[in-house]
Amino acid sequence: MYRHNCFLMGFLIFILTLFVNNSIFSQQVENGNAVDKLRFYSGKAYQEKLYLHTDREFYTSGEVLWFKIYYVDGAFHKPGGLSRIAYVEIINEKNDPVLQATVSLLPGESNGSFYLPTSLSTGSYTIRSYTNWMKNFDAAYFFEKRITIVNTIKDPVPLAAKDTVAAAVVNFFPEGGNLVNDLQSKVGFIVTGNKGGINDCHGFILDKNGDTVESFSPLKFGIGNFNFKPAKGNTYKAIVNLAGGIQITQAIPQAFDNGYVMQLSENDGGQVIIKIQRKNDPETGNATEQLLLAAHTRQVLKMAEKIVLTSSSNKGELIIDKNKIGSGVIHFTLFNGNDQPVCERLFFVKPTPVVSLTVKSDQNIYHSRQKVNLTVSAQKNTEASSSLNLSASVFKIDELQMTDEATIVEYMWLTSDLPGNVESPGYYFSNDANATKAADNLMLTHGWRRFKWDDILKSNDSFVKYYPEINGQLVKGRVTDIRHDQPAANIHTYLSITGHPFGFYVAASDSNGSVYFEVKNFYGNRQVIARPSIETDSLYKVEILNPFADGASGRK
Repeated sequence: MYRHNCFLMGFLIFILTLFVNNSIFSQQVENGNAVDKLRFYSGKAYQEKLYLHTDREFYTSGEVLWFKIYYVDGAFHKPGGLSRIAYVEIINEKNDPVLQATVSLLPGESNGSFYLPTSLSTGSYTIRSYTNWMKNFDAAYFFEKRITIVNTIKDPVPLAAKDTVAAAVVNFFPEGGNLVNDLQSKVGFIVTGNKGGINDCHGFILDKNGDTVESFSPLKFGIGNFNFKPAKGNTYKAIVNLAGGIQITQAIPQAFDNGYVMQLSENDGGQVIIKIQRKNDPETGNATEQLLLAAHTRQVLKMAEKIVLTSSSNKGELIIDKNKIGSGVIHFTLFNGNDQPVCERLFFVKPTPVVSLTVKSDQNIYHSRQKVNLTVSAQKNTEASSSLNLSASVFKIDELQMTDEATIVEYMWLTSDLPGNVESPGYYFSNDANATKAADNLMLTHGWRRFKWDDILKSNDSFVKYYPEINGQLVKGRVTDIRHDQPAANIHTYLSITGHPFGFYVAASDSNGSVYFEVKNFYGNRQVIARPSIETDSLYKVEILNPFADGASGRK
């Protein structure tokens, strides 16, 4: 079977069809404002999300780990239609991959399994999944979750005892991004140890004279906030007292003489109140300035409003209805009169469940080894969901086997949009009296970094280093001139795949010596042979590159 390499044409069609609306203003966006550039970037930087449902969290070597992948677009959480291949791997604590696989994302095919060999050592592992296109963005947004594997025939490697309290750290996060002298700000904080947030602690803010100016303690999971107004000419530090007489000393983030402060609150009427304060250099004066506040949810612009700060008043306020900004993690960005981002603030709106699931058993009490019949009912709460795609696993919950920390709902709406780990994400979706306050504290201590404003304001395609696999896997190679050890351009190369179905492909290298083969239905362990054309066989070599991402975990 002979196939000519035509993936670039497919990628071009993808660009034209998916981003057609952006072509209208692509020429003038370079000189447009930040909102125009956000729209333009969002059109190019299509976002994807994967959720991987495993049958359990705890395994012994020799067992089979089963999984199913759910693939959606990152903005609206609708079934994704860009990539056709997902990469799945299990990584050990040294960030070395121990098992890897490629899985089809076509309907009915997005599932698979790993046999866990007896060569694996007892320990904690990370299973993660991503697409080739997702490698263009921060690895913190790959799907990841922890699993435990126990080898019953191999002695475990002894681990050093970890003291949770002794290893505790505290970090501070001024609301909006920066502290400004003589302006009051809310400051989020998180106290963590080896096992997560530490609630049993109390802290104080001391000035340069050793006087206490503020005190604080966590609300939940070691996270909380306090109000703080730094004074010019003063310096501050935090003292945090933990159980066992442990004390942490930490400097407070630097306060600037000039800048902007953003304060966000929510009233009982379902409205978000954004207050802005400004402090300028006295020499330049407080000229009238028009600011821009943009609210975007998963890169989709929801609203953009102007705020005018006059020479007589350096304060501004906006009141926004929550139903106009969507659900999940909302990102508020404030731009100054020069169109530069100066403040950022996250806000969480708990989503309305799209589907309600009910599980019922046929009996209340069962005898040993008696058959159990379960009925799963799904009730759609909105008209948006036309069909359901479900998976279920059944296992015994005990001291070793626990349930997922984040369900697919909690992952899609919360943890997938936040870098780092979120402890007990299900709590923020509960009806607990403190859940709303705890969610706002979480927003204060996390930053949404799926994209960076520097990338947006450049308004170019420099972020694209990995092409979307829209028809099949892209096998990438590198052609090198062995005489000079330099990349070789315009060299025809052949790729053959042994086994059934047999595949044979032809492609030419580009100016960087890179060569791509679009291979369909290529899964599992198959032998791949790549070579230059016969005429140039002795002058060039072809190296097939590893399609998997770097082994390091993106979430800290």
